[in-house]
Amino acid sequence: MNQTKFFAVALRPDSEFARLEPPLLSLVPECVRRKTHAFAVPAAAQANLLGEVLARHVIREAGIGISPDTPFETGEKGKPCPDGYRGAHFNISHSGDWVVAALSPDRVGVDIERVRPVKPGLAERFFSATENRMLAGIADEAGRRDLFFTLWTLKESFLKAVGTGLSGGLKSFSVEAAGDGRFALASDPETHGWRLETRDFAQGYKLAACARRPGFAEQVRIVRQEEFL
Repeated sequence: MNQTKFFAVALRPDSEFARLEPPLLSLVPECVRRKTHAFAVPAAAQANLLGEVLARHVIREAGIGISPDTPFETGEKGKPCPDGYRGAHFNISHSGDWVVAALSPDRVGVDIERVRPVKPGLAERFFSATENRMLAGIADEAGRRDLFFTLWTLKESFLKAVGTGLSGGLKSFSVEAAGDGRFALASDPETHGWRLETRDFAQGYKLAACARRPGFAEQVRIVRQEEFL
């Protein structure tokens, strides 16, 4: 494994997932089964279970075996396997109808967001002056919303890759345009060496990743729930 890879699995309607849930639950530890059953909203329970199953799927993609009874360790901020799982690093995110994962040879963060209306003042509250100037330079609302979620996912992916978080949160660092539709972290001691990427794979969603190593897969691999079984 010499690059960051992307994987995605779609949620199913509740009636379809009812058939798949029992065998999927057999693939995860008891603690995950209890957590899944604790969700009051069926879609949230499905996303939680799929995130855990997808994580185990990408670990096997790296050629590493893992028992269904083995829970993942978490770090100070709750990120699974902060030091990697036997040399493989992964991160999970979910939004709307999708659960995604990034698999990398070094620390990695991934974030997906469903594009939706943005509350007034949200960008001013969480984004840097540089980012707000980028948004202000776009005349139409749809374009600003598109850029807002591009920036949001990029920033979240960095915070997830770092793992420990930054004291100032989303506003403590800045994402800049790097030409050709690409983005980079503004030069800063805490952001040095990290690389950002975005990927289009589902209409109405934004996906971004941040990793230590150069090299990102061009495509997001779509996995059907049945493939886990």
